Amino acid sequence: MQATARIFILKAPAKRTLENLCPIKLCITYNRDRKYYSIQERIKESSWLYLSEEDYTKVTSDSPRGKYRDIAFEYRRIEDEAYDIIKDIPIFSFGQFEEKYFNRVGEWDNVFSAMWHHVQSLKQQERFGYASSFESTLRAIKEYHTGKEFEFVPRKDKVGQREKDYLTGRPLRFVDITGTWLRGFEKYLKDKEKSTSTIGIYMRNIRVLFNLAIDKHKIKAEYPFRDYTPKTATKRKIALTAHQISLISNYETDHPVMRFYRDMFMFSFLGNGMNLADIARLRYSNIKDGELCFVRQKTKEEAVEETLHVILTRSLQDIINRHGQKAVGFDAYIFPILKEEWTEVRKYAEIKQLTKQVNKYIREVAKDVGIEEKISSYSARHSWATILKHSGASVEFIKESLGHSSTAVTERYLKSFEKSTRKEQAEKMEALII
Repeated sequence: MQATARIFILKAPAKRTLENLCPIKLCITYNRDRKYYSIQERIKESSWLYLSEEDYTKVTSDSPRGKYRDIAFEYRRIEDEAYDIIKDIPIFSFGQFEEKYFNRVGEWDNVFSAMWHHVQSLKQQERFGYASSFESTLRAIKEYHTGKEFEFVPRKDKVGQREKDYLTGRPLRFVDITGTWLRGFEKYLKDKEKSTSTIGIYMRNIRVLFNLAIDKHKIKAEYPFRDYTPKTATKRKIALTAHQISLISNYETDHPVMRFYRDMFMFSFLGNGMNLADIARLRYSNIKDGELCFVRQKTKEEAVEETLHVILTRSLQDIINRHGQKAVGFDAYIFPILKEEWTEVRKYAEIKQLTKQVNKYIREVAKDVGIEEKISSYSARHSWATILKHSGASVEFIKESLGHSSTAVTERYLKSFEKSTRKEQAEKMEALII
C-alpha cells in the first residue's frame, strides 16, 4: 500500500489562533497511521499557513476562484512534492519521508547546501573573490530552480538569512543537473541579459562543484559536461603600447590622489604586471637583495608555492619613496592601503576599493593624454606582457614572470595580443592602398 499526501486543516480549538484561524498542515497517511507536517518552509505566502474554516472550504471546492485558486494551486504543489518524495522511497517509512521532506540530507547531497558549504570553505581560505563568484552562481541557480528572484536586504544576521534562503525549500540534486538542465539554465541567464563571460563563469563554477561532488564526496550522478561545454567570451584584452605607457608615466598632475593611483598603475606595470592585491600586501620584508620576493595572492593556496622575483628598479624605488610608509618596521606593509588590525574580509573590501579607484583615475589620465581605449588596472599586466613579447622575450620567461602555471596558460593569455597586432597591420595595409 502506498502512502498518501494531502493538505489538511486542524480544527481543534487548542490549535486555533486568537483570530480563530486554523493551522494548515501536510497530512501523510500510511497503513491507517497519520502524521502531520509543517508546510512553513515550502509555502510561498506565510499568510496561507492559517485559514478560517470558511476560506478553507472555498480553497478546496471544485472550482476555487481569485485568491482561493492561487492558494489551492500552492497546496496542490506541496502535495505533488510530497508524492514525489513518497515515490522515491522503495519501502515507505515516516522516518525516510521526514529525512527527504525536511532536506535532512548530507551536506553534499543537495546542490544548494554543497555550494554554500564550498563558499564558506573558500572564505576560510581567504579566497573572497572566488567565494563571491560561487555565491553569485548559487543565487542564480536558486532563482532559476524556484522561479522567483531573491531580494536580500540589510539585516543584523544577513549571512544567516542568506543561508536560510538558499537551503530551505525544494532541494536540487546533482542527478537533476543534466545537459538539458544546463542548456535551460544558460537560456534563462541569456533572457536575464547576463553576458557571455558571466554565463561562462557560472557554468565553470557548476563544473568545479560537480567534480568535487563526484571525486571527493562520492556523489552518484551522471557527469553532464560530457553533453555540454561552457562558453568562453572572446572579449579583447586592452594592451597599451610602450609609447602610451610612457605618456601615462610622464603625466604631470598636482592632484595627490590622482598621482597616487597613477603610481599604483605604474607600479603594477613596472613590477612585471603585479596584481593590485599583491601590491597592497607587499611588506618591507619582501625586499631581499634588490628584489621584491612574494607569493601571488591568487596562487597562495596551491600545493607548491612559487615565489616571484621582481627586480627593484629605480622607478619602482621612486614610487616607494613617494608613497611608502616611513619608519614603521621591517615587516610593515610598504604602502598605506591595509592595516594590520583589519580582518581578511575588511582587507579584501579595501583592495576592491583600491581597484575601483585606480580604474577611475587611470581612465582620467588616459583621456588627458589622448588614449581612447577604456583601460583598467588590469591593462598594466596585459601591457607589460605584450610589450615584453614584442621586444623578443620568450614565452617561458613571460610565464615565469607572470607566475603562470604553464606556458600553455601564457600562450592563451597572449593570444588576444597576437590578434590585435594582426588587426593593426591589416588596417595599415588597407590604408596604404585605399
